[in-house]
Amino acid sequence: MTTDEQMVRLVEAVLDGGFADRPVDNELLADALHLSLASVASYLQEANARSLLSGERAARRPGPWYTNLEVSSQGHRFLASRGTDA
Repeated sequence: MTTDEQMVRLVEAVLDGGFADRPVDNELLADALHLSLASVASYLQEANARSLLSGERAARRPGPWYTNLEVSSQGHRFLASRGTDA
């Protein structure tokens, strides 16, 4: 289980990734957050369960693997409740 601080970092990275020159996916997040792909997959699984992010599932490992990730309305509310929504 991830902490709220870890989840804030993940959701903020997805927001920041919108400015990247490639779609936001597990690999981009692993690079941005300096985490393993397995850790990112675990974080994304929880973020998806909490409806904080939306994206397309891809058949890559370690799974779940997502591409074209975006912050959902619930994700924006989550950040705003912590005073971090941009």
